[in-house]
Amino acid sequence: MSFFDLRQDRYRIWLHVIFWMAYVFYEGIVWGRVDGDYSRRLVCSLIDLPVKLAAAYYTLYVLIDRFFIQRRYAGFVFLLLLSMTVFGIISRVVGYYVIYPMYYPEALGVGVFFTPKILITIFSIYSVVGILASFHLVRQWYRHEQATRALEDVRQQLQKEMLEAELKLLKSQINPHFLFNTLNNLYVLALQQSEKTPEIVYKLSNLMSYMLYEGNHAEVPLEREIHYIRNYIALEQIRYDARLEVAFNIYDDVGHLQVAPLVLLPFVENGFKHGVSHQLAGAWIRIDIGFHDGVLIIKVENSKPPESERFYHSNLHSGFGLDNLKKRLDLMYPGRYHLDVLDEEDSYLVVLRLALEENAHAEMNPSPEAYEMSYRG
Repeated sequence: MSFFDLRQDRYRIWLHVIFWMAYVFYEGIVWGRVDGDYSRRLVCSLIDLPVKLAAAYYTLYVLIDRFFIQRRYAGFVFLLLLSMTVFGIISRVVGYYVIYPMYYPEALGVGVFFTPKILITIFSIYSVVGILASFHLVRQWYRHEQATRALEDVRQQLQKEMLEAELKLLKSQINPHFLFNTLNNLYVLALQQSEKTPEIVYKLSNLMSYMLYEGNHAEVPLEREIHYIRNYIALEQIRYDARLEVAFNIYDDVGHLQVAPLVLLPFVENGFKHGVSHQLAGAWIRIDIGFHDGVLIIKVENSKPPESERFYHSNLHSGFGLDNLKKRLDLMYPGRYHLDVLDEEDSYLVVLRLALEENAHAEMNPSPEAYEMSYRG
């Protein structure tokens, strides 16, 4: 038990002591006004006080805490009625055999188990027990609310930490995958003693710098992400040379936008890996980025190699990068994005609609015709 808990317990005990002292003096004053003998009434109240204390704390800490709060209502009602009868009889016996002979001998004319007297005694005891029970229930409700809020805070914190850990894991899976592909390219050119090798090393260092210092942020400027993709494309163009045509179009002002880092890479990377890398000539990739009504639209389309549709289709749908991207989008933009993949006869099209502004909504089921109209020439 902490020091704070001890202070709280002492504070609560003193409140109870003050309450019972006030109650005894209240009874002494109120009943004392009947016959003017305040001291006698005060003594009578003190004699009967232990019964009231027992009834009150049995009700609070046994009946309420162990039955009522635990939703054991049948047991609570039964034991409450039983305890009311028992404490009423005990108080009546104390009054009849202790208080009456000393102060009110004329009251001994009625039997000790006279029912109306017992009922009056029960009402006297449980009127004060009811007051304490009300405060006790309010306090228990408040503690329950505090505990619920604390548990909810812990749950949200754990959920946040789990999401952050999962995002870091997904990012760590993206980065080695990209690095492996790029180092493969570098290895081939180094074996050929190509003059392009130093340029690739320089651009690769820029890409690695971006992944190390920007990739761990929750969001980055979209312009930085675009610059990163341009560097990636430049590396791939060095490798594919004349057999690859790349078109990169920015249709709207996107300088103010923030996005999750490395969100574009899986689109572009899959286009190269599953499309361009299997074509001997005439390969092309088109990347279009636009922003309209708070929705960022990213479209990546690439040529499909002839006579490889079965291989291409089966691999691209289960692409490592795209699977990770979907998981990251679910974590970063839940309910705020729509990702669609169109497998056409001679090309493969991936379109991401991402709602970046508060009141924007990414269209969940856009038709293929909508894609034809969205930044596609």
